[in-house]
Amino acid sequence: MSLRATAFFFISAFFAPSLATAEGNLHLGQMEIHPFVSVAETYSDNIYSTPGEKKYDYITTTTPGISLQIPFRLHKLSLDYNAVIRNYGRYTDENTTDQNADALLDLKFGSFLGLKLNDAYSKGHEPRGSSSTGFIVRYETNAASASATYQMADRSKIRIDYSKTVWTFDQPSDFRDRGEDLVSGYLYYRFLPKTSAFIEYDFKRVDFRNPAGDIYDNKVQSGLLGLTWEMTETTKGVLKGGYLKKDFDSPLIDDYSTWTASLDLNFDFSQYTSLKLTGQRTVNETNLQQTTYFVTTGVYAEFTQQIYRRLAAVIRGSYGEDQFSNAVPPATDPRRDITATGGAGLKYTMRDWLEFDLDYNRSDRNSNDDGADYQSNLYTASAKLAL
Repeated sequence: MSLRATAFFFISAFFAPSLATAEGNLHLGQMEIHPFVSVAETYSDNIYSTPGEKKYDYITTTTPGISLQIPFRLHKLSLDYNAVIRNYGRYTDENTTDQNADALLDLKFGSFLGLKLNDAYSKGHEPRGSSSTGFIVRYETNAASASATYQMADRSKIRIDYSKTVWTFDQPSDFRDRGEDLVSGYLYYRFLPKTSAFIEYDFKRVDFRNPAGDIYDNKVQSGLLGLTWEMTETTKGVLKGGYLKKDFDSPLIDDYSTWTASLDLNFDFSQYTSLKLTGQRTVNETNLQQTTYFVTTGVYAEFTQQIYRRLAAVIRGSYGEDQFSNAVPPATDPRRDITATGGAGLKYTMRDWLEFDLDYNRSDRNSNDDGADYQSNLYTASAKLAL
């Protein structure tokens, strides 16, 4: 049935070019309506992310969704929804359906004051390859946030953010159920026309909601210095680094402090060549029983070369390390995972609203817990229609 659905999608796309001539041509009054759907067929040689006895399967991923843009005066309301439906050909117990919804209200009060209100909901899962347990971990999360920006002078502005995030996990991972309250303050100073320096301070309170996990309650404070620049819409970046301290409420758990950093860079070297580079070092809440936190340090790069007007080649790769806080018996050393990924693909934009992709991706995780090692290869053909 999945092959029939994919074939129907391709045939409909080729023989119905009158649906749209460009993105953004569906309107209801001032509201822009952007429906989209993508279909992907993937072959995986290791669907269970195991070090041995690999099982292969064919996976059909269908992602329908819609985006609404509603401008009024200087303000804008955005509403987005999508579902990610994965169907396995042989091992149907692996089937998953994720749902994501997001609402953003962007308010402008003159040229000095801006306010953004956002709410994001997700009912999703951690894949076996990303989960520390080696199993699929299903969860629900909702993040409500507000961000206020005030332009103090030609060269300075301040920003205050607040967010409240709630996490709920299925058993046996429900020890991770928690609420997180985060307050962030930023002070920017623009010393070049497109470049600003900033100071950031964050305070986060983490309250675990399950009695099995409330021993992990903690407070996190961090201070960072950074740079942000925006030469063009596609050539911009943010780089920051600083110090983080994690204080646990329980006297039975040692507090922890370390350096933290992140980068998010986008470069257009020419009309045909671009590079995206992201990285971070951050302290995460526990995701493995009998550990109290884990530290992630990693970097991701993606290089795109336009071969001709509608065809582009993409090369990507990442390297990351997860260091867990303490050893879990019978191990005598804390767990440490190193994950490397690499891949390449071709992207063909047949129309402004229709795109085809061919991709290959490889993942390789090496851990001092031998049962967490795995290698996998994914081969994917996909198509996306977005009006």
